[in-house]
Amino acid sequence: MNQADLHVPENALNGIVTVGNFDGVHRGHQQMLQTLREIADEHSAPAVVVTFDPHPLSLLRPDAALPRLTTIEQRTTLLRKYGADHVIVLPVTRQLLQMTADDFFDQVLVKQLSAAGIVEGPNFRFGRDREGDVARLAKLCQGKDITLQVIQPVDDDGEMISSSRIRTLLGEGRLCEAVAMTGHAHQISGVVSGGAGRGRQLGFPTANLQNIRVMLPTNGVYAGTADVAGQQYVAAVSIGPNPTFDDNRLKVECYLDKFTGDLYETRLDIDLLSAIRPLCSFNSVEELTQQITTDVEQCRVQIARLTQPIYKICTKAEWQTAVAAGEFVGSEADIKDGFIHFSTTEQLKETAAKHFSGQTDLVLVDVDPIRLGSALKWEPSRKGDLFPHLYTSLPTDAAQKAKPLS
Repeated sequence: MNQADLHVPENALNGIVTVGNFDGVHRGHQQMLQTLREIADEHSAPAVVVTFDPHPLSLLRPDAALPRLTTIEQRTTLLRKYGADHVIVLPVTRQLLQMTADDFFDQVLVKQLSAAGIVEGPNFRFGRDREGDVARLAKLCQGKDITLQVIQPVDDDGEMISSSRIRTLLGEGRLCEAVAMTGHAHQISGVVSGGAGRGRQLGFPTANLQNIRVMLPTNGVYAGTADVAGQQYVAAVSIGPNPTFDDNRLKVECYLDKFTGDLYETRLDIDLLSAIRPLCSFNSVEELTQQITTDVEQCRVQIARLTQPIYKICTKAEWQTAVAAGEFVGSEADIKDGFIHFSTTEQLKETAAKHFSGQTDLVLVDVDPIRLGSALKWEPSRKGDLFPHLYTSLPTDAAQKAKPLS
């Protein structure tokens, strides 16, 4: 028996393969998946991702095991969303961890997957004690006539985007920055259990989540969304103890704005997007109720800003230059003002008419605000309307699509 037996569907054989933990499926992973998808399409081959469960550290050093950013189910969903045709989970055992780099290549990539090509990052390691690197992989691929594409890592402010950096940001409560690095919400999921009922008494009934299997941000109040039976709700989420009532238990309490049903003993997924405030103690129930009211309104504002599309209009040449460089530094008008201008859907027509009337060869870029994080600022125009502005360059992978402006 092989030390790494996989259940490989027949239509996943002879594919373009990438191997890794992919915890969080962050923007660096997404770049790799995009390359994987492109090469697979060029070869009319399946795009195959091999991921590990559990993380090897949980066996090698249980005391130093890293908190997970995604469950294997969440990870699989995200990997498929960003380009994988097949996600194959490799169970991590002590036998697997004893495989040499050459054995892993021969048994997993060649014999079981029949890989036609491989895509990895420059820091990829494999085999016992991480003995195999990209140079070793290149030699092995050459010997089997397997193509190898090594892509450069995605960076943020000069530092490589990584799962460890995202964990650090979550541990510091910098959720908006962590989400900007992943490019999607940080999802927590748990079973709704009974609580003390204080939220209901205050007029804000909460769903108390238990059995959460991923890393939580540090204690605080956070804004998110919840999907219940296909309906989206703004969620105000308190993570941590309740110091006002001398309750020191770690709890995850979720208030779903305008929801009136019963969620007890159901599984609830919460997509966390932004931090609202740290936890603190209040002198009275009245003060606490007033603060919760403010928190919920702040959650509404944050979710509205993070989930609506924003747009940038620029010339085709400017956008082509940006795509080649990986970042858009702004149009001539942007550079003059010291920030990049965006418009909401409602503002778009006015913006186009006022600033681009009569111009041709323009591109409309649809930008995902989640990927811009806390760098995106909402500031009033002379008329008082709030417009989104960016005081840094725009990473082009934040663009969901770009099309000619009709």
